[in-house]
Amino acid sequence: MDTGKEVIGKVPNPNAGIEHYTTASEVATMDFMRNVLQTPAPQVYAWNSRVDRNNPVGAEYIVMERMPGIPLARIWDSLQLQDWMKICLQVFKYQKKWTAAKFSQFGSIYYSKDIESTTPGSRLYFDEAGHPVDSSRFIVGPAVGREWVDNGRQNLPCDRGPWLSILDLRSAIGLREAAAVKTFQQTPKQLVMLYGPGVYQPTAAKKLAALQSYFQIASVLLPKEPGLTTGHLWHNDLHLENIYINPANPREILGIIDWQSVQVMPLVDHCLDPDFLGYEGPDVGEDLEPPIIPKEVDSLDPPDRAIAIKQFYTKCLMVAWRMVVKAKNPAQYSAIQFRRSKAGHLGHLVQNIAVLGEAHARALLLDLRDEWSETSSGPKFPIEFSEDEVAEIENDVQAADLSIEVMGTIKGRLGDLWPEKGLSEHENYEVVMSELREIKSELMDALVKDEKDREIFLTYWPFDC
Repeated sequence: MDTGKEVIGKVPNPNAGIEHYTTASEVATMDFMRNVLQTPAPQVYAWNSRVDRNNPVGAEYIVMERMPGIPLARIWDSLQLQDWMKICLQVFKYQKKWTAAKFSQFGSIYYSKDIESTTPGSRLYFDEAGHPVDSSRFIVGPAVGREWVDNGRQNLPCDRGPWLSILDLRSAIGLREAAAVKTFQQTPKQLVMLYGPGVYQPTAAKKLAALQSYFQIASVLLPKEPGLTTGHLWHNDLHLENIYINPANPREILGIIDWQSVQVMPLVDHCLDPDFLGYEGPDVGEDLEPPIIPKEVDSLDPPDRAIAIKQFYTKCLMVAWRMVVKAKNPAQYSAIQFRRSKAGHLGHLVQNIAVLGEAHARALLLDLRDEWSETSSGPKFPIEFSEDEVAEIENDVQAADLSIEVMGTIKGRLGDLWPEKGLSEHENYEVVMSELREIKSELMDALVKDEKDREIFLTYWPFDC
């Protein structure tokens, strides 16, 4: 531009989301984050979410500011732990602002003029002081998150909001997943667990049984704390490429990008520990004791020692992060704790049960039943399980655990070549495919006993080899 600023022109991919709504919500979200919640989102200079005669581009588009600075990914590994913590504190500052704005509905943010059959001027959110904020400019409308789009859900006839209560939201999610199960010709492929002979095999009947049980108990599984039942606008993909920092002062965040598909949801449905923390170990728990580096690290070979030391530092960072959240943003910390509970875990599994999770969801229901009988002196647990159902659930969760273990072994074999989100770097493609073909052959030798097994294995094998 004449001012020296650089801009980015964006048109949506075919799988980006629902026409009009995805683009319109992204623009309004960036505006709201930038100008209301003081978060460094890109400034939008021009956009159009309608493909009509008034659109000279012939496609939906957004022309926005190119954020200054460089992606944090370029220098993260070269920074010290103290630098990491300074960056964390800036992100926490933004998340605290997001927590403070409590929306009265769930869905996604839009400009009022872009949503039909709504009434502008309604109460939008409550601010940090608890004062209601009305708006004629912004409104909460239909949800545009990936879970409403991925694996064919984009075309499902389902309630996409907005919703006035968390129970209405939970019911809509369950009904969406039930519709998806009934619509899918076969279970979509994924990279969390390997389905097939000798391991877990999903069925529509088991998925629908899990959802039916969930509907019976959903109302008693909701979080009880008021701060966990309000809506919050949140960026759930804060990885190293989405955060821009000042190269002259790497501790300074200049921008956050990728606001597509952002939603107003309960805190318990958001990613409350930013992805860039990089911690992949077991949950650090509630004690938050400072980690101690293992004594055996010094005896490791240099490459393994470097890995062990990095794992130690990322755990230190996670513990420090949780300590800050616990001390300075109690609602966010309570949401983290709820997510770790059986009720929280079950609610999370239900949101993608058309793809995976029904075995563990049903096992969690058994656990909740047992806890209920031990602690409740009131009415009976809402769900009854026959002995045959209990046996099936217990067998299924063992098979599902094995499926996860097998996929974990595949991931371990590939190491850094693992195709995250199903994608491989071009220069590594042939090596990855060769290794996967070898693994596939080994697994077929171990699991396939006859032609029917072979057909099932090939149906569920998730890689193109």
